[in-house]
Order: sequence, then structure tokens, then C-alpha cells
Amino acid sequence: MTDHRSGVRFRSCAGCGEADAQILHVQRFVVPEAYPLPGEYAVVRCNRCGFVYADTPAPQEQYDQFYRDWSKYDDAATSTGSGLNEYDAERLRTTAADLAEALPLRNMRVLDAGCASGGLLRALRDLGLNAAGLDPSARCADLCKEHGFAAYTGTITAPPREMPQFDCLVASHVLEHVCDIPAFFRALRKLIKTGGYLYLETPDAARYADYLYAPFQEFNTEHINHFSGISLTNVVCRFGFELVVVRSKLLQTSEKHFYPAVFGIFRLLPEPGNSCNGGRDETLLADVARYIEQSQAMMHEIGKSLEQQLEDEPAVSLWGAGQLAMKLLDLPALRERKVVAVLDSNPVLHGKRLAGAPVMPPEAGVGRNEPIVISTLLHEEQIASRICQLMPGSRIVRLLPGGASMETRAS
Repeated sequence: MTDHRSGVRFRSCAGCGEADAQILHVQRFVVPEAYPLPGEYAVVRCNRCGFVYADTPAPQEQYDQFYRDWSKYDDAATSTGSGLNEYDAERLRTTAADLAEALPLRNMRVLDAGCASGGLLRALRDLGLNAAGLDPSARCADLCKEHGFAAYTGTITAPPREMPQFDCLVASHVLEHVCDIPAFFRALRKLIKTGGYLYLETPDAARYADYLYAPFQEFNTEHINHFSGISLTNVVCRFGFELVVVRSKLLQTSEKHFYPAVFGIFRLLPEPGNSCNGGRDETLLADVARYIEQSQAMMHEIGKSLEQQLEDEPAVSLWGAGQLAMKLLDLPALRERKVVAVLDSNPVLHGKRLAGAPVMPPEAGVGRNEPIVISTLLHEEQIASRICQLMPGSRIVRLLPGGASMETRAS
């Protein structure tokens, strides 16, 4: 951890409004060409209330642009929020059930803000609830309309004029993405009827280290707020809501992977102002410090592994243009070699450039001769199988030794 930067003003803390913090980690990325989000920020901890957040130099407008123009959630097959795979569907059913258990939703009109392609809307409808969606991506809103839902294109801070007020607003895995949290809550109050409810769910920063599958997986270009149950309560109650319940949960994202989350249900009070205080979060600093230490050790091991495998290789292709790839490209093992192609299934990225190389669909990599580095730890077996099908004979380079061999030859 780095000491507090003397004389430097940080982004104000959403938990208490102060701008007094200490740096825990500096996160760097190699971002695609014309990417609207910054390639570096400091992760800091508020000295007053203990909240952990990114001291990002980008304003909210750049994050709005990212979700409008670069949204991976446009493609239901390759993103979460669609409910198309069994684990995502179960996550969304659990969220709907948590809401139904706590609130009299059958008489309520519910808005899912950040609805992606409508997976939660379908889970709410299956419980007989009247739900509509809001998303900054017009394609996401259109997908929801195709499934019979009222859906709007816009954001909490810039909703369409025709959108009504709601009895309950759901923002599941949204608040960790929001830069201007005060503006978010000022706008939120206008969308919820007085006495109505707010459901918020975010990753649980207090348990990041307990479910670490890739280095710095939660310190990415999109996740810029890191909540515990205490800090989530502090933030929401600061803006005129009262706590109904706050709980932790564990989401299963694949056969072998789990994701810690925290959720809270809050009621809108007639007047803005701090209704309660969760107190200073005394333990989050140690929890996040442990996560940083483990991530650094894992990244160091990856760097050594890649150096050994690529020792005589001047050029590589990369399979994957996601968040881990953007961190890996800052390692000497890749920074000192020419990346000639980046293969990725996300159609939003096709035609763009990362580390000077074109991002293209996997099928476009057929016929290439350089080693292919699989830039993920979560799905490497599936990707290795895909490479074997598309490009038999290719040299496959994995990030770490262990369950799978460091290097294989596609057969």
C-alpha cells in the first residue's frame, strides 16, 4: 500500500462526501483504441468512513459513453444479464425471489435499471410481477421489447421523458459502475414514488480475496466502487433512504466458480438527508489489502510463466480482449512482443484495435502461425478446445501451470 498523497485532492467519497483518502493500489490497463475509459487509476480508501473506490480521472459522461457505445451486454450470448445460461438464470431468479420475499411486489410497478437483455425482467414476470426495463444501450432495450416488456433507452441520470415513476427500482450490479454517485441518487429519487423501494446489489468487496480466480478481477475499467454491507448502507442512507435489510449472498457463475455479492433493500423517505449511518467500516481495508496481495502474487506468477513460454517468440496472437487481457498487456512478457491479432467473440469489439493489433472474430484467426496466448483463467479449457477445432496445429499458451499444462499444441 502507498501512503496518502500529500496535497492531492481525491474524488469525493460517496460514503461520507469527504476527499481524504490513502492509495491502496494503482491499476493500469492497455485499453483499445478510442476507448472512453482511462488506462490508469488509483484504488483508494476513505480515511473517514473506510469506503474503497477508484480515484478515476474520467467524468461520469465518459462512463455513460462507454455503456452506450461499447456495451458487451448487447450480445446476450456472450454476457451476463440475459439469463440464457443456467447459472445466470439462477442468479436472476434469486434476485427476483429476494425482492418478492421482502416486499409486497404484486401491487407494485418495478423498474430494472441496467436491464441488459432482460433476464431479470423475465424472472420477475415469472413471479407475476409488472416489470419494465431501462438500459443505456438501445439494442438492449430493443431486445427487451422483443420479449414483450416495456423498455426504455437511457440512464438513471438521463431517463427518457416518457418514463413514469415506479414503486420499486432495481439496480443489480449497477452502482459499482457509477462515477457520480450523488447525481445518481438525486435522479433516482425522481424515479421512485415517495415511500417506494430501492433494491441494490453489488459485488462484496469484503470477500474478494475468498473467491479470487484471476488477478485484480474486480479492479477493472468498469468497476470503480467497492462495497461491503456497511459501506453500501452508508452510501444509500446518505441520500435520503432508510434501510430495510442488507445481506450477503454467494452467486454461482459456473460449475467451479462463485461470486460474492451484497444486497440491500431501502425505502425512499420524503426528504433527502442522512437517515442512518452504518458506521466506519473498520475491516474492509484489511480485506482489500489481502485481495491486492494475492492478486499481485498471481500476476507475478503469470508474468514469469509467459516469459518462459515466449522466450524465443517475437510475436503472438491473443485470444480474448477482456479486462484481464488489458492488464496482461502491461506485463513485460507481452509489452515487449508484437501482438499481431486479438481474437474475441464480442461483436462490439470487432474492427477495433488493442495494443496496435486488430480485434477480430475467432474464425478470422485461421491460418495464423504465431503462438496464441489464452488471456483468461476462467474459460481456458473451452477456448483451448475451440482453438483445436478452428486452428489444429496451433501452439496454445496458457497463463499458468497447474490443472492444465502451461503449453499445448492444438491437435
